[in-house]
Amino acid sequence: MRAIATAVPFWALTVHQGLAQQMNPAPPIPESGPSGSSSPAATAAAIDFNWVWISLLIALAALGLWLFARRRQSGPPRS
Repeated sequence: MRAIATAVPFWALTVHQGLAQQMNPAPPIPESGPSGSSSPAATAAAIDFNWVWISLLIALAALGLWLFARRRQSGPPRS
């Protein structure tokens, strides 16, 4: 359990650094369409970034299910 408690802050720091790098301001993407339209590159970038959040939510849900199942298998709480 100590290994998990130690690993979680390091993992969170790594995720934070990765997200900070992803969200670095980039130069504007020139658009060829009328004002307000979204360019294919901007749409693709938004979809790529959405996968980060989706995979993070899936990982958290899997961790929650694993912890729930592990707690159920351990039997009644010790007194």
